[in-house]
Amino acid sequence: MFNLFKFLNLTSHKFGLQLKHLRNLTLMKITRILLLSIILFSSCTKTEKPNYSEFNKAFTNFIELATNEYGAQYGMAISIVKDDRIIFEKYLGLADVDKNIKVSKNTLFYIASTTKPFTAMAALILEAKGKLDFDKSLAEFFPEIVFDPKLKADSITIPHLMAHTSGIENNPIVTVSAYTGFHDRKKLLAELAQFTVVNTNASFGEFEYTNLGYNILGMIMERELGADWKSLVQQEVLEPLKMNHTTTHMSTAIKQGWEIAKPHTQNNDENQLTRLSLEKKDNTMHAAGGILSTAQDMSRLMIVELNNGKIDGKQIIDSSLVKKSQLKHADQDRMYSDLKRFGYGYGWNIATTPLGDTLVHHFGSFTGMHPQFSFVRKTGVGVVIMANEGGISYDLNMLLSAYVFDYFSKREDLDTHYRRKLKEYHEVYDKKIKSDIEYRVKIAKRTWQLELPFSSYVGTYRSDLFGTLLVEEVKESKLIVTIGNLKSDIATPHRTNAFRVEMGGNGSVVQFGVNESMVEKATWNGLTFTKVIH
Repeated sequence: MFNLFKFLNLTSHKFGLQLKHLRNLTLMKITRILLLSIILFSSCTKTEKPNYSEFNKAFTNFIELATNEYGAQYGMAISIVKDDRIIFEKYLGLADVDKNIKVSKNTLFYIASTTKPFTAMAALILEAKGKLDFDKSLAEFFPEIVFDPKLKADSITIPHLMAHTSGIENNPIVTVSAYTGFHDRKKLLAELAQFTVVNTNASFGEFEYTNLGYNILGMIMERELGADWKSLVQQEVLEPLKMNHTTTHMSTAIKQGWEIAKPHTQNNDENQLTRLSLEKKDNTMHAAGGILSTAQDMSRLMIVELNNGKIDGKQIIDSSLVKKSQLKHADQDRMYSDLKRFGYGYGWNIATTPLGDTLVHHFGSFTGMHPQFSFVRKTGVGVVIMANEGGISYDLNMLLSAYVFDYFSKREDLDTHYRRKLKEYHEVYDKKIKSDIEYRVKIAKRTWQLELPFSSYVGTYRSDLFGTLLVEEVKESKLIVTIGNLKSDIATPHRTNAFRVEMGGNGSVVQFGVNESMVEKATWNGLTFTKVIH
């Protein structure tokens, strides 16, 4: 119980007042002094927020050093979280080189596979609400499909899909979901039935990273709840976290007039920033990679992850679900740059840094995009780095994020170490560029091995499940290919009745089936199309 006279004694001593005089004051005066004393006492005991000015200066200097070293011109949005607040932000480079639009705090980036933690968290929330059954098997979710017993579909559950331990593969589902965009509920179901095979590299219960588990999880969500994964993630995660500049729909961002970072590359002889043509559309925003966000919005997720579901003083997500998502649910043993990845949670890679810190993280990769989202719970530090370039950004993102974590883990030789690492990384990158140039020269020397005239391969090829593959001759002996959202550069020679194409910055092969001097079919990335004969 509060003791007024004890408090007045303390107050009188603190402020030089005599207790006997205080007792003679009117009740009103006592009340005024009491309130004033409480305010003054509180102000004396209030904890000051830590000052991170030294970190901000050191990190700003390293960002400048690193970007100058690589000649980075592309767009970057960087946000550093410590405990429950953003302590550093920086926006630099170009969101669109063609229009000379610079990156700002409002610029949205496609986050690619960093979508997986959102989809996994939505599933965990829905399971906690009793709307998703984590014990139900793949065979039970899709009873109309007669799965090969070798697939163990009666044992695969949602946790296996989220932890990449399902032991199955299905290239068509992954390809149409992420690249071509030609799919709907019926087509995906047919592809699940026809093209699901045993993963010969990782059997059931073993880890192998893939988009497939999350693609299937998205199918299950829609089947069980009557709403697509986009709506469910928006409803269960984005809206409660007040991530108001984040969306699962490209069309929403465009309609709102939000500035979207365009894909670029500097992976060329001149190190010049160049726009790439392939951009995401609604039909390629999928459960394994389908969110646009800003660095500030992503920092809200970071705060929630570091503080067991709390943000703005409120418990937004149940702490047990946040902790559960970050636990190791699968073993892995692989290196990513300097990180030793030893586990995978539900949407999270788990690794050890060179200093021995446990890093929970997920990165993303798509044509001209590379986001990184990572945090160390021990120090309460999180790093968000968004980049609209898919070459240099891999090195720079790793160096910048590692610098932050090592700063707060008090690496003694921090600046010396990272100046050395910067040089080492750049030397490796230069060798890669040289190798790429040599490969392009080698490709240019290839001779065509087409058995028929170029015009014989031109035409429309169709598939009920995969849509249309179109081969056009834009100039004499110059062929391009269009498949759904993808459109290639000029094709180059490959093997017999095949050519190589670049679509969205990635090389792939179109193989043609020829029978009795007639081109009958074309196969690209495992998808086969039959030629339409007019």
